[in-house]
Amino acid sequence: MNGRSPRTFTRTLALTALPTALLMGAPATSTALLAPGGPRARATTRADATAGRPGNVLWVLQAGRLVLHGSAFHGVVTVPTAAGPLRALKFTARSLDIGDLDLAAGRDGVMVRLRAKPATTSTIKGKGKGVVTLYTRKLSGTVTGLGGAPLPADRSVTVTPDALPSWLSHSAVPTRTVAFENVTVSQVAQIGGDLSITGSVLYAADE
Repeated sequence: MNGRSPRTFTRTLALTALPTALLMGAPATSTALLAPGGPRARATTRADATAGRPGNVLWVLQAGRLVLHGSAFHGVVTVPTAAGPLRALKFTARSLDIGDLDLAAGRDGVMVRLRAKPATTSTIKGKGKGVVTLYTRKLSGTVTGLGGAPLPADRSVTVTPDALPSWLSHSAVPTRTVAFENVTVSQVAQIGGDLSITGSVLYAADE
């Protein structure tokens, strides 16, 4: 991608309207997930009323490291989008740490890319006692932590609504901290939370 007009930002940004904000030229972002839920939560797909307004654009996050604090898995849901209903994994988390954030979003032939300063950690935190809600189409990467539970034999994972690993849920633990390295997350929507990012650069370019 040939970047144009890079601009540097250092500030805290509201994430509620991330896709729209990116296309308007204001950096903001989100990520995703992993933790408890239970087999029955994973067995059905239901419409999710909390998804709110349909998404106008889908976006992809890449990160060298992703840590979800106080995360929980709520099963597979259907989320309304501008392109029609999409099945997604629903997660909540108290906060997220994102190492080497690299976020891309696009619509109508226009791509926007937001990158954090190398070797920095961006954070997303729920407001007050709230949580960040994430609707994710796909997550791939290497699992490095499951809240103290044993790691899977194959730590390289790809999680989708049709491919749910057994370690995704833990019936004895309501929430836990889950960590990944070299992560790519395809996101449908995100609700709540503030992003803190240092030394970010925003690029706009034709796809």
